Amino acid sequence: MKKDLEMKYLLVNHVPFGRTTNTGAYEVGDMWLEDLRSECRVIRAAGGNLIVATPCMDRLETVASGSFHRVTIKPEDEGFEYVALPYYDCWSAFLRVRRALRGALRDAIGKSTIVQADPGGYPVPLGQVVWPIAGNMGRKRIWAFDGGDIIGQQHIWASEEPQWAKRWVKKMIVRQFVSFCRNEIRDADLVFSHNVSVADHFRDVWNERCHQFDRTFVTEQMLVSDADLAERGRGLLDISKPLRLVAASRQIAIKATDHMLKAVAIAREQGVTLKLDIYGDGEELPRYKQVASELKLEREVAFHGSVPYGPELFKRLSESQVMVVTNVVPELSRNLLLAMARGLPLVAYNNPGHDAMLKASGAGILVPTGDITRLADALIGAARDRARLVELASSGLKTARSKTLDGCHRQRIDLVLAMLGRDAKLAA
Repeated sequence: MKKDLEMKYLLVNHVPFGRTTNTGAYEVGDMWLEDLRSECRVIRAAGGNLIVATPCMDRLETVASGSFHRVTIKPEDEGFEYVALPYYDCWSAFLRVRRALRGALRDAIGKSTIVQADPGGYPVPLGQVVWPIAGNMGRKRIWAFDGGDIIGQQHIWASEEPQWAKRWVKKMIVRQFVSFCRNEIRDADLVFSHNVSVADHFRDVWNERCHQFDRTFVTEQMLVSDADLAERGRGLLDISKPLRLVAASRQIAIKATDHMLKAVAIAREQGVTLKLDIYGDGEELPRYKQVASELKLEREVAFHGSVPYGPELFKRLSESQVMVVTNVVPELSRNLLLAMARGLPLVAYNNPGHDAMLKASGAGILVPTGDITRLADALIGAARDRARLVELASSGLKTARSKTLDGCHRQRIDLVLAMLGRDAKLAA
């Protein structure tokens, strides 16, 4: 990478930090911290500095952290500068902090040469506030979409409103949001997307400055060794024991954990015993536990709650044999590459966010979305054809080794450096 270009990279993100009682220390979601650490390493290797600006809550709730657990850090120890922005989560709060927010953003943008923003935030996307300020100050602007299909999720949010008047208002809000994102894509110096559905939504403005990446949180420490993979293969081939399935996510409606429970019950009716370990908390967890109880799955299913992201979770995953992903909205689940990195074959619903990668990797079995009978058939087939699972696990690990978090950020920063170098040549 070139190191002769001064680069101060301002990352503005809607996912909040949280204050602590220790001066200079903040709480942050553990998974997001890994992403920040990777981005910071890559930017510093390119001769730049990372500045992170997020809303800051007086007390960070796990549900708002973008992760499963919170950790306490000092940004200066992590190698980046942190700018605490006013927090808002409703119209009254936004109107109250709007002036202070814009002032804080102007100060942060003034320190930077590049500004990255995204469409997240409620009720006003934080990027919508950032974008015109950065443009007026002449900064290079990058628009980023993460692994979730935010447009698809917005359409679902509007269409599921039962009252027609509110549904009409929500649909109007979605139309305005889509128009806003379309304008940002058109104006951006670069666009980074980690969900293939985004390009489909905005095909009319997608251009040579727009780039697609896989959503990955894979680090070198997560990848199992060849010896570990061989040991896992021997365990998979042991048909004397039930196949152990695992699901790890927030327990919310779009994850459809109840579909897995019903599929396990169908397998039992057909004489195939499966074990399912479920990790994660969320608003739908009580309902999922009730479904498991009604299906009398006490022996087959275990709910473990939330486990910190890191060695403990990776160890738990290694005790399972197949990862099941049943997301019913378009997104590239972080669990796909996590499973591949840990040597777990996958059984997953069809999803435009991950179908292409899963097919290319040969790491899993795809099932029509929402078809619980077909999901049960796939799980039964996996339990009976263990040799195929060994092949899927091997293919998945190979893919994970080629799609690490640092590798993704290096690809992105290479595009940034190329953009800076290109524009410098044009100015000369």
